[in-house]
Amino acid sequence: MKKYVLAIIVALSLASCSEDSLHEQKNEFFKSTEELDKWVTEMYGFLNLMFNDPREYCFYLGGDDVTSNPAMNSGHYMVFDIFAPRSGNWYSNTYTFWYSCYNSISQTSTIIMHLEKPDSNPNIPESRKQSALGQAYFVRALTNYFLTRIWGEIPLIINPDVSDYNKKAPFADIYDLIISDLDKAESILPDNWKNDPDATEPEKATYYSRPTTGSVKALLASVYLNMAGYPLKETSYYALAAAKAKEVIDNKSIYGYNLLPGFADLWLNRNNVNKETVFGCFYNHLADPEGSPAMLNLVCPLPYKPADFGGGWGHLYAELAFFSKFPSGPRKDATFLTEAQKSPVDLPVPWQNFRSRHPHYKKWLDVEGFSYDNMDQYIDWHSSRTIMIIRYAEVLLIYAESKAMSEGPDASAYEAINLVRNRAGLSNLVPGLTATAFRDSVINERKWEFAGNEPNSRWFDMVRTETIEEASFKRDPAETPLMNQPDKSYYFAPMPR
Repeated sequence: MKKYVLAIIVALSLASCSEDSLHEQKNEFFKSTEELDKWVTEMYGFLNLMFNDPREYCFYLGGDDVTSNPAMNSGHYMVFDIFAPRSGNWYSNTYTFWYSCYNSISQTSTIIMHLEKPDSNPNIPESRKQSALGQAYFVRALTNYFLTRIWGEIPLIINPDVSDYNKKAPFADIYDLIISDLDKAESILPDNWKNDPDATEPEKATYYSRPTTGSVKALLASVYLNMAGYPLKETSYYALAAAKAKEVIDNKSIYGYNLLPGFADLWLNRNNVNKETVFGCFYNHLADPEGSPAMLNLVCPLPYKPADFGGGWGHLYAELAFFSKFPSGPRKDATFLTEAQKSPVDLPVPWQNFRSRHPHYKKWLDVEGFSYDNMDQYIDWHSSRTIMIIRYAEVLLIYAESKAMSEGPDASAYEAINLVRNRAGLSNLVPGLTATAFRDSVINERKWEFAGNEPNSRWFDMVRTETIEEASFKRDPAETPLMNQPDKSYYFAPMPR
């Protein structure tokens, strides 16, 4: 990956270009295929920066699955967990997520603005322009989707001019742009990248790191499902969500998607590239000698490693009530670290004796050089672990829920949820449920499947189903007490200053 400072400066400077000056350039902003490719690469760099640091997941701590040590990092995580967020919070304000999002939007909007022109960049093959355009539409939609689910009504940017003076847009306008961008991306992007000269090897991350029509359909299904809940609560979108998810399921062999055989397989370092990843952010901390931040994944492993063991930060771990209710089986075993061994000659330490007195999440620990029987061994503070933004399991559960809520839970809806349950070691869901009872079962399945600050966060489900208040009453007394009783004023993070 390249350095991104130049890209930011160039992108933001476009705001000062008049239409006349752009015309004088004869719409040749990207003068070569290589220059266009650089902008696309840097677009993914900004996307990587949105998901590669645990502090960018602080917004999700209002969920009932994750908590934090209040003494760590001046409580910047904890303020979200106890419903006392503030606009000056360093993690949500001056760190990378907010800025990476809007740098991503500036970058994608620059690509879109110049490539949408019919006479643009005659030196670049049309196929390469269309490829870049489709990817830019997808990434801009994905970025806006995360922004609005975290901050609510946000500044809606459709050009490279990003400033502190952009006004917030209503939810309906934000979702209109997200859907419009995804519709355009779906009409442009390929089903897979087998015929692309730069992404022809399925075993390599370059093959999977770009969105396909399958990625677009999956994201659209998620967007429609979210629109059926709070804050829009337009239940007609359930049918659209079911239809889009079904298109992914019916064509999974074309896209190359499927569940991995075991839930634990998802979190093994050797499966960093896998067929369950519908769309992900890929990192390679050894590839760039200059140490570009966009190539480093700081989520794995130290923030989730208990502070008792070599280099562990112990920032984030499981809520006690959530852990106690989690169904037993291989999924629970693969999700939580319940004991840890300092060295091969030491006895295992149970979670009750960790400094945190909590089970920790196991999903983010396995990186190169890591060993569960040698936890005192220090592992580097960053890694190359993939962040799976959309998993095929999510597609199945979106279909199950939206199908039940639009037409009733038929055999195909049961099949979809049972695929996820069976892999988790659970029996088939009880047949004959009402639509509401079936939906509640799916939402429960989602909270177990995506626990622990996956990008497909438990927090987002709690917001769209308006269940945050209810969950707060089930908080274990041993947790840090809530500073405020949550209501809808806490559903979205305060806008950064």
